Amino acid sequence: MQSAWIVSKNITPIGNVTNHVLVSPCLHKKSPAWHKICNNVISHNKETTMFANLFRSTLLCSALLFSAASSAAPIEFVPANDKVGFDTAGTEYAVSNDSWWMGRGLTFNVNSAQSISSIGLLHDLSGIDLSFGLYEISKTSITLSKTTTLASGGANVTTNGREWIDFDLGGLVLEAGKDYLLEFAFTGNANSNFYYNNLNELWSQGAFSGLDGTMGPELANFVVAGFRIDAVDATAVPEPGSLALIALGIATLVGRRKMV
Repeated sequence: MQSAWIVSKNITPIGNVTNHVLVSPCLHKKSPAWHKICNNVISHNKETTMFANLFRSTLLCSALLFSAASSAAPIEFVPANDKVGFDTAGTEYAVSNDSWWMGRGLTFNVNSAQSISSIGLLHDLSGIDLSFGLYEISKTSITLSKTTTLASGGANVTTNGREWIDFDLGGLVLEAGKDYLLEFAFTGNANSNFYYNNLNELWSQGAFSGLDGTMGPELANFVVAGFRIDAVDATAVPEPGSLALIALGIATLVGRRKMV
């Protein structure tokens, strides 16, 4: 008698999906061969379901993590004792350099590791070569010393009045327990200068503490310029190695699924 293969639908649906299996008419439902086919189908569907669940969970977790990281707003540092600040327009320091050639900056430390995506300065400049640096420092009560350069760069800048000038740092991680300096410098004259008069009093904001203004190597400076940092908790950002392991696990499941 000529043998033929048919499609049987007499398998119980798993996960609301009806399985279509090619079955020989000569196989009895109680035969070992029949049970082997059934077991293979069930095993295949379990792996498919596990893969789908893992894949969905991975996508969801990644989306939540990166969404949280990307939605973090930059912290604009404003001292508690002067939330308004003042502009030098109309004063003798209106169109001047006002010691920016020495570098003006912000010292701080972080309470937990922070991933820094960008740093910014609030200023009014026209055709000015502006440079920046982010440093590890050591300090006394009145002076600081740069020990390690973590990032540096610059650009020729023209603003539309006083506005934020930001530079990308690509997720540079700052560690807790260290002192840091964010500093900007330029030669030439600003259109005007803006400062907060914090009277050399330290303050804290978010994960940043020990905040104070600097001028060159001097800490005893009564004013601080407008600075901001875009940062997120570094422990909330998955490391590349972790993502690679997740991807490897998914790829392995995909390969096993294709082999079944």
